[in-house]
Amino acid sequence: MKRYIFFLIFGCYLLLTRSTYAATLPTAERVEEVTQFASRITINQDTSITIEETIEYFTPEEKHGIYRYIPERYRREGVVYKNTISDVKVTDVTGDPQPFTLSRDSNNLTIKIGDPDITFSGERTYKISYRVANAILRQQGFDELYWDITGEGWTFPVINSAVTIKSPFAPIQEYICFVGPVGAVSSDCSKKGDTKEVSLDTKEVINYGDNFTVAIKLDPVNSLIFPTKFRIFWENFINNSPLLLLLLPGLVMFGYWYKKGRDYRFISPNVFDMDPNAPQGMKPIFEPVNVPMVYEPLKALTPGEAGTLLDERVDNQDVVAEIIDLARKKYLGIERVENKGFLKFGHDYLLTKFKDGPGNLPSQQEYLMKHIFNSKSEIKLSELKGTFYTHMAKVKELLYEGLTERKMFTSKPMNALGIGVALAIFLDVAVFMATISTIIFLQSGWPVLVMIGSFVVSLIFAIKMPQKTAVGTNLSLQAKGLRETIRLGKWREEIKEKHLFIEEVLPFAIAFGVIGKLAKDMQKLNIEPPRYMSGGFGHNTLAWTGFMNDFSKSASSGLSYNPSSNSSGGSGFSGGSSGGGGGGGGGGSW
Repeated sequence: MKRYIFFLIFGCYLLLTRSTYAATLPTAERVEEVTQFASRITINQDTSITIEETIEYFTPEEKHGIYRYIPERYRREGVVYKNTISDVKVTDVTGDPQPFTLSRDSNNLTIKIGDPDITFSGERTYKISYRVANAILRQQGFDELYWDITGEGWTFPVINSAVTIKSPFAPIQEYICFVGPVGAVSSDCSKKGDTKEVSLDTKEVINYGDNFTVAIKLDPVNSLIFPTKFRIFWENFINNSPLLLLLLPGLVMFGYWYKKGRDYRFISPNVFDMDPNAPQGMKPIFEPVNVPMVYEPLKALTPGEAGTLLDERVDNQDVVAEIIDLARKKYLGIERVENKGFLKFGHDYLLTKFKDGPGNLPSQQEYLMKHIFNSKSEIKLSELKGTFYTHMAKVKELLYEGLTERKMFTSKPMNALGIGVALAIFLDVAVFMATISTIIFLQSGWPVLVMIGSFVVSLIFAIKMPQKTAVGTNLSLQAKGLRETIRLGKWREEIKEKHLFIEEVLPFAIAFGVIGKLAKDMQKLNIEPPRYMSGGFGHNTLAWTGFMNDFSKSASSGLSYNPSSNSSGGSGFSGGSSGGGGGGGGGGSW
């Protein structure tokens, strides 16, 4: 009997000592932890909340204190919201003030508690109180406090967590909790309360990445005073103002183009007016464009110049058009020849220099004649591949210079284009660097779409920076008119000397990119191809069309070929989860 009494007493002793074992362990055997995290939240009438956190902290090593960081910025429905934290106080368990410092980064307020000259080990209790503005959410049919109690960022475990919520101005209808990793929907906590006050606690250990979150549904019929719509709008505007920078590249480049890139035009609607002294001004943005039908080649422009004025850049096809124009002027001949020899297949193009060409040539055509043939009288197109690309760049430069010298542009188009593109890229990169952290924080697609759209708009205006004079504008309209005449086939009814028209307009069709349409109309009218393009097809317009397309592509790619360039938040009652509310954050020691 005595033996049974002994075992009974010994068992009771074990049960009693087990509950206090952790507290009586030697300091060296215990780990750093928050043994108890207790929060008391009061919902104020102005929809702010007052929070008092009691943190029982233990450390086996010498520490100065702890730090507690709390988010102030949140993302909800693709928008940044801010709940400003104020009235921060820190005391010990007896109410004596404790030293602390406050710091803010882009998203969080950090409370660093402790004295840099004093360390301690063992247990220490801190009481942190603070006020959070605009903490109550307006949901459809109810108001809500959706709050992360502990936060998921503690660097050591939180053993026990509890919260008490008082709501004197709005009856509590329902309350739930979530415990575990962020996104978890587990509700392993005990809860009790009434319409004025509820308490929830959990025994689950909160490790790094875990959270203890509560959702409190409030009766919509209450005496809470929410901010006005204007104040909400203004605060959202301020909180999301960094995203307004996304519009900056497009707006700045539009303004730059409006001041420096808009073309000049004559006040008179007559697009054939070429008097540079006639009244003129910058073209209004929404002024309608008067494009005339033009039924003859442009006397003031070569085909390459017309193509350049049309789109404000020199393309390879513009240079090819200059070569075709040289053939029209009988400075050179173009002939398709079959490749001969062992393992040689297909065809090539033979360019022949004529010594009796009439008249003086524009600088770009003089340059072409000199550097295509050098001292030779004839050369195959394939022989120029890989060697002519440097001359190709010079021809393009001469086209730009010629138009600028003749006052078709107000400045060198390439300089204006380069400055515009450089400014657009600078703005795009600067705005990207300034907003990328906010975009990542939001985790929403719309800022990315706005950013891409603004970047595209900025580059469009950068490309349009070459500014034409009034004379240049009228000549570009005439070029558009000739292109439309060819594209629509209007010349078939209006032009009597069709063969002569084809011979003169063919190089322009190459520059304008409408050679296919011209060839089809020639085939319908059974018009013989120009005599300066030979290849043994006679009246076969279909064969000649293939010849022209092939020569244009071969010349465009072959003459420009450079061998060195080829190298190998919502509601806790609808999809709620741990870590989905406001507040939270985390902490650590220092």
